[in-house]
Amino acid sequence: MDWTALSDVLRFRAEELLRTELDQIRFTDIGLTYWLSVAVVLVGVATLARLWGIARIHHRQHSGHRIDRRFRRGALGRTLYHLPKAVLGLALAILLVAMADPYLTSTEETAGEMESRIRIDLVDTSLSMSWELPGTGRSRAEVARAAHLEFLEMRRAKNDRVALWLFSSFPYMVDDFVIDDELYYFQVMDAPYAIVRILAAQSGTPIDQMYVPPDKVRIVDREGNTNIVRALQSVLRHFDRDVALLGRGATPHRAVLIVTDADVDEIPEAEFVALSQRNIVPYMIFINAADSRRAARTGRSAAPRRPASNTQGLIDMIRAFGGDYFDVTDADGLVRAYEAIDNAETVPVELSHRAVKVPIYARFLLIAMALFVVGIPAGFLAELVWGTNP
Repeated sequence: MDWTALSDVLRFRAEELLRTELDQIRFTDIGLTYWLSVAVVLVGVATLARLWGIARIHHRQHSGHRIDRRFRRGALGRTLYHLPKAVLGLALAILLVAMADPYLTSTEETAGEMESRIRIDLVDTSLSMSWELPGTGRSRAEVARAAHLEFLEMRRAKNDRVALWLFSSFPYMVDDFVIDDELYYFQVMDAPYAIVRILAAQSGTPIDQMYVPPDKVRIVDREGNTNIVRALQSVLRHFDRDVALLGRGATPHRAVLIVTDADVDEIPEAEFVALSQRNIVPYMIFINAADSRRAARTGRSAAPRRPASNTQGLIDMIRAFGGDYFDVTDADGLVRAYEAIDNAETVPVELSHRAVKVPIYARFLLIAMALFVVGIPAGFLAELVWGTNP
């Protein structure tokens, strides 16, 4: 075995880990590490309780004879005896961090122009999105998110320049326009399903019809309605700021993709007119929660909702301004949405930087394995040399 090459790799990884800015690290699955850490702590507490609280059979603390000091284990011996345990504990902690799949978001500087399709994804996170989609056992928000992520997979490598907005009673911008497919995919995946004031019976919806996991809910005062008017007004301002930054003379062709169950408070007619004036085409991924045939088959009913007039009115308004809606209960809906946006005209965009997700679990994993390789034999050796103490 080439020990020189191994030591070089370990030294390089150790230096790389020491140079890592800890405050910039993000984790893909920190929940798994949390529960594993709880399990490790419980096992450690149980082991200490057994060692300290239960008398060991055939064991005597002292021989009854005075032992000369030179035969006793000194401070150095005690330190060397317990050092492998500390090394193994450190290795276990680093291994738990590696299991959370840590990563960094870096920036690669580039120059030049590329042809891109500019789009804002406007995702509905109102209270109605937390209700069950009839007959599925899942919330409308979960079905909507799965459809949105599938659509992004279809659009991968298409040079879409996209910004993510969420809306309930008020709109929230998650991030400005990005071209990096991987980064944007994770932004959408990590976004909350619902932004509401409260998820309980006080909201008028039975608790057994809430299908949103707690970690996917953001509790914000005065939230929970579906105010698409306010959301589109913010989107219009965002598009206007972006055009000013691009410095283009002609208004580029753009799109806004609305992911919603269309259970809106008000039809945004004036906002659609403003979108049309700016060459912005509205599309909608529609979560059809009024599928009576599916509800009838399962014997379950949807959560109470407003009259369907607003829903149909929103669909008619989108079509009137050159857009379309795509029902996720239709197998071909996402494909048609993909094709509709793909047929839109591209816009030249100056590319100055590109964000990249850089996984760094290997830095932690290799250091942890190296500590295990050193700590386990050192523990056996310490037990042989310093374990038997007069």
